[in-house]
Amino acid sequence: MKRHLLLSAVCVLLAAGAAQAQNAPGHYVVLFALGKSTLDATAKATIASAAQEFQRTGSVSIKVAGHTDTSGNANYNQALSERREQAVTRELTRLGVPATAISGAAYGETQLAVPTGNGVREAQNRRVDIEIAQPAPPPPQAAPAPAPAPEAPVAEAPPPPKERRGILSAGLFYGYNFEDEGDGHSQLGGINLGLDYAVLPWMSVGVEQAGFYHFDTDDDGFGGRSAGSLDFLLGDGDIVPHIGGNIGYLYGDGIDDDFFAGPEIGVQAGMFNAKIAYDIPFNRDVGDGIVAMTFGVGFRF
Repeated sequence: MKRHLLLSAVCVLLAAGAAQAQNAPGHYVVLFALGKSTLDATAKATIASAAQEFQRTGSVSIKVAGHTDTSGNANYNQALSERREQAVTRELTRLGVPATAISGAAYGETQLAVPTGNGVREAQNRRVDIEIAQPAPPPPQAAPAPAPAPEAPVAEAPPPPKERRGILSAGLFYGYNFEDEGDGHSQLGGINLGLDYAVLPWMSVGVEQAGFYHFDTDDDGFGGRSAGSLDFLLGDGDIVPHIGGNIGYLYGDGIDDDFFAGPEIGVQAGMFNAKIAYDIPFNRDVGDGIVAMTFGVGFRF
C-alpha cells in the first residue's frame, strides 16, 4: 500500500514538472487525462498563471487551442478537443479574462506535439495550448527637439528720408522788354526771390518777387515784378524740367503798369532753379511782351 502511494506521488510530481517545463511567458500548456476534459489542480494552476500574465502585461487577446492524442477515432477526438478548449475558456473568463479577448479553436488529433502513429496514447498530445499575444512595445521616445537658437535682434530699418518738396531760392533777374513807354526796346536787371512747392509728384506751384532797374529807356528807374506760377513736372530725379504758366503784375519807371500772363519753362537741378518766361502785359499786343529770366540758388525743405 505504501509503495503504491509513493508511485502515485512520483507520477504527479513528474506531470507537474513536465507541465512547468512546457510553460513559458506567453505560452501555457494544460494537460488532460486520457479521454477527459475536466481540469485538475495542476491544470487550474496553469490557467491561473496565464490569466495573471494576460492582466499584468495588458495584452488584448488570448488564443485557446484544444488537442488530443491519436487513441480513439478522429470524430471522437475532434469533439473531445472542443470540450477541452471550452473548459479552459470557461476557467479563464472565471478568472477575469474578458470573453471578447479569447479566441478558441479545436484541432482534434491533427496537430500533435509529439508525433506518433495512429492509436497511440501520448500524454503530451492531450493538451490545450494557451497563447497570449504580447503587447506591442511602446514607441521609441523621440529625442527632444533642440532648443531654438536665440534669434538675432532684427535691426530696425532706418526711417525713409524725409521727402523735400519745396525750394526757396534767391538769385538774379533779367528781362528784355519789347515795348517801353516810348515804344522802344529796353532791359531790366536785378534780383529775384522765389518759392516753389510740389503739391503733387507731377505738379508744383510757386511765387516770385523781382526787384529790378529799368534801363535803355527814356525813363530809367526802378520797378518790380510779382508773379505766381503753375508748372507740370517732367520727372522725379535730381534734375527735373518743368513747363507751365504764370500770372502777375509788372510795375516801375518807364513801364505802363499792368497785369500780365504767359508761358514759362524751367528746370530744377539740386539746389539750383532756373526759369525763362514770356510775360504778356494786358495793355500790349502778344508780340510786345517781356522775356523774363531768373536764376536762383536756394535750399530744399
